[in-house]
Amino acid sequence: MGLPIQKASKHTCTLSNGQEVTFRPFLVKEQKYLLLAKEGKNSVEVLNAVKEIVNQVTFGKVDSNRLTMYDLEYLFLQIRTKSVGETQEVKLSCRELTCEGTGTTMVDLSKVGIEYPSGEEIDNNVQLSETLGVTLKYPSAMQLAEVEDIEDEGDKLVHLLKYGINTIYDDETVYDTDDVPTSEMTEFVESLTLEQVDKLNEFFENIPTLSQELEYKCDHCGKEQTTTLKGLQSFF
Repeated sequence: MGLPIQKASKHTCTLSNGQEVTFRPFLVKEQKYLLLAKEGKNSVEVLNAVKEIVNQVTFGKVDSNRLTMYDLEYLFLQIRTKSVGETQEVKLSCRELTCEGTGTTMVDLSKVGIEYPSGEEIDNNVQLSETLGVTLKYPSAMQLAEVEDIEDEGDKLVHLLKYGINTIYDDETVYDTDDVPTSEMTEFVESLTLEQVDKLNEFFENIPTLSQELEYKCDHCGKEQTTTLKGLQSFF
């Protein structure tokens, strides 16, 4: 007779697009991926570890490659709270220029939310000229991580725009960029004027992220301070 193997509990959460996801807590066998995420040397390594955990615990129902970064961050945080608890102690550097001290505080992970930097969602339809426009989408988590690890700022911008343009339209036709060859997308992006790029960047600079405001006290100078943690790695 084999040993009794306990069944993990199931939980649900809802992503920004309304998709309801069922998941279980991660187990001892998935701890290695959490360690990889904590020790990742770049954003792609961290993301791959997080994706592996999400894939393991969502019963094959979630394609982590297609999730936006903020939905992946939010889903992972929900999994973490059900796996190792809803609170996390964090150490923060003193914000005073003349002080090298630190302070610690507890984060209630159940209260961490997704926030837009501007405070609200921005229209994804951008008119580039009288006859030309685009609709935009937030890149997937994997695409965004690839962009972040590109060193050349020019190449980084080109890739972000290529990933983020959903459709291109003129007076006669709407072009779905999934059907456009990569070389043509690169040519289109590189033909944009700086003024047009500024219009597009307003959307991408407003990519939502996990965010939580914290209060803490420096152990060295004793000053009470406030800071905001942003992004998944801040909550490990």
